[in-house]
Amino acid sequence: MSPSQFEVPEIATVAALLPAFEIEHLIAQGEVAAIYKARQISLDRDVAIKILPRERGNDPLYRSSFEAEAKAMASLSHANLIRVFDSGEVDGLLYMVMEYVPGKSLHHSAHGKAIDPKQAVGIILTACEGLAHAHENGIIHRDIRQNNILLTPDAQPKIGDFGLVLRSAPTATSPYLAPEIASYPEHVNAQTDIYAIGMVLSELLTGTTAGTEEFETAIIPDTKLATICRKATHEEPTERYQDTASFSQELNLWNTAKPVRTLTTSLPPRSHHPSLAKKPTKYVAKAPSESWALLRNCALIAALFCAIHLMWGLYQNKQENLAHLQQEQDSKHPTIRISYLDTESDADRTSSQGLGSALASTNID
Repeated sequence: MSPSQFEVPEIATVAALLPAFEIEHLIAQGEVAAIYKARQISLDRDVAIKILPRERGNDPLYRSSFEAEAKAMASLSHANLIRVFDSGEVDGLLYMVMEYVPGKSLHHSAHGKAIDPKQAVGIILTACEGLAHAHENGIIHRDIRQNNILLTPDAQPKIGDFGLVLRSAPTATSPYLAPEIASYPEHVNAQTDIYAIGMVLSELLTGTTAGTEEFETAIIPDTKLATICRKATHEEPTERYQDTASFSQELNLWNTAKPVRTLTTSLPPRSHHPSLAKKPTKYVAKAPSESWALLRNCALIAALFCAIHLMWGLYQNKQENLAHLQQEQDSKHPTIRISYLDTESDADRTSSQGLGSALASTNID
């Protein structure tokens, strides 16, 4: 079905079909859905209403899947998941009433930009908390990507569209789809979502888009994060993180790791204990053998101090070189932080720019 085949209902039509809501404006439209901003009159709250094409409602298999998964999603309650309040059918149109969140999709806020690694990891960690809640309740997302992660005005992620479309035949060309699922759709599990969110993390760190040649050749400056991303997106499921807990643990270890401290002195300060100083004693001539032993010990101590001084100097020089190399890498891969302006919604817009203002996770691009 092409976008032109989906005749998006007029606001007046939707208002007549759903009198319990005040339909304010069309947020976005696409090939498989239209999203409206509305006000639920009885509870006096803002909601987002998703309307599907009439052809979807006429497909018994799709309709059954839609109803089952909408019911499952309505049972979930987590700060990082977009809530589903209600769903149904009216005049042959399937619809879903969801939580309205002012903000934009991660795609709109970060597309083509390399995000500060700390913030990128923070976003993914928070999103994983929502994913873990869904997985614990037996629900797999199956379509994690930047468009399906909404950022609130303070850049907190909320995930939507948990497989609320029938995917009996996944698109093999999707760069977010775990390789094994293209051949074995029944193997969908938590690792499917881990693969996809690992791809999203790689996009945020490199400022590139999965599936492009630029993405394939992009380098993640931080070697530890690069290793984590490679494991999360490994082609072999057995080599991938087994669940969101193990993936999050690795990210947390990176996030809390203390940076290497640069030494500022080459030698530790010597202790000074004047109270332990001995009173001068009368000089007593030492035998030649005792004098030679004293000179030898002094020479050994001096050589030891020189060796320590040299080793500390070499260590400091190595640390300075590493820091310089890191600065050079950082300068080649400039990063930004997503700010309030990057996530702030323009509620008055009804054009395609408003795609993420209420729910970017609609599979409408």
